[in-house]
Amino acid sequence: MRKRNVRGICAFLCTILLGCLIPAGEVQAQRALDVARERGYQLEERYQPAGSIITEINTGQILWQENAQKQWPPASMTKLMTILLAYEEMKAGNLELESTAEVNERYTDIAGRYALSNNKMQPGASYTVAELMDLIIVPSSAAATYMLADMVESDPDRFVERMNQKAQELGMVNTKYFNCVGVTNNLLQPYHPVSQPLDGDNITTPEDYAMLCTYLIKTYPDILNHTKYPQITVKEGTPYEEHFTSYQISLEGAKYGLEGTDGLKTGSSDTAGFNYSSTAKRGDTRLVEIVMGVSDWSDQTGEELRHLVGNAIMEQAFERFEYKKVLSKGVHTIDGKKVEISKDLWDCVPKGKEAPLTIKDGKVLVDLEREYLPGFQAPAVSCKQVAAVEKNEQKGLPLFLKVLLVLAAVFVILVGARISYVAYRKKQRRKRREAQRRRRARRIRELEEK
Repeated sequence: MRKRNVRGICAFLCTILLGCLIPAGEVQAQRALDVARERGYQLEERYQPAGSIITEINTGQILWQENAQKQWPPASMTKLMTILLAYEEMKAGNLELESTAEVNERYTDIAGRYALSNNKMQPGASYTVAELMDLIIVPSSAAATYMLADMVESDPDRFVERMNQKAQELGMVNTKYFNCVGVTNNLLQPYHPVSQPLDGDNITTPEDYAMLCTYLIKTYPDILNHTKYPQITVKEGTPYEEHFTSYQISLEGAKYGLEGTDGLKTGSSDTAGFNYSSTAKRGDTRLVEIVMGVSDWSDQTGEELRHLVGNAIMEQAFERFEYKKVLSKGVHTIDGKKVEISKDLWDCVPKGKEAPLTIKDGKVLVDLEREYLPGFQAPAVSCKQVAAVEKNEQKGLPLFLKVLLVLAAVFVILVGARISYVAYRKKQRRKRREAQRRRRARRIRELEEK
């Protein structure tokens, strides 16, 4: 019993010691599934994602991550890179949203494959770039993806090269593309890139896809005009009219709609399970979320339940963080120095807490330990020193000096009062003597007159 008591006391003391060592406000790491369960979702273990990440779009700050560098097939989220390359072509002046492509036998063949997500591509129909983007985002059409890719680069092998080149430019070092659709190449024969293996299956990480989505939204915000609608109609009023409901059911207005959600795209396959990318904006705060590997392809409930897990961690991120102005332009005292900044400082900071500021390398920034996506760092604004703040100006004068100053002031007042009083008495005496002299002179004149 004594040994047990000693062990218990030691364990208790260790717990207290560790508690003292953990910084205030730091929380124990959780799994995404645990967060979802705490918010009332009764989900089985298989709905725990293989990896996930949430970032703030302006700063690239990582607000949540769990296995964020785990490699995983993106499945149809691959198609976001196809769309990005189309936007790059538009930026270069080689393509427009209203540019059109006609349906041919190749596209009808791809559209008729049961193993691929698609729309009904019919001979004689033509689609604009904008319409193809809608078909890629919402029904995840493989045929529309091929049509758009061909408008950018007609050679499938060259197009995959460009996909991988862009990934490297963005710092997506753990990403490798084998095709533009997001399935294994054997499902795309004979239209697959011949330089790539038939079992080639695109691979990425949650972190890499957060980088892709961040770049896509910031550089080409028009993408949100194609991702934000829970339902769409394409080719309305024509023989080719089709209606679709988005698989991204975290969108506002969808089955599991989350406030502010307006993008992006889902992805699922037999190798990936269920993935999705999402973005939501509340006030000035826009977050990007990637959730990968929820359940497996045989469990089709994962298609919906992935959103409950993703919504839970996204809601938690919005509750804990916000992007806001932490310092207005002007003169401020920081680190004991009076400095001037010429523009406002904006940053993503914990809610309900004052952001500590510091000066480093001639710049003002928030003094917190944080993690960022590759290529991002803490926001900072340049400053110039106005004047040194004297130590006594910060802390005030010592008490004894204050007392001496008060006594000196009282002494000066008393001396001044004494001098004024003496001068007044002298003046009064002169007046009395003058009055007496006048009375005597008057009496003398009166006696002389008698």
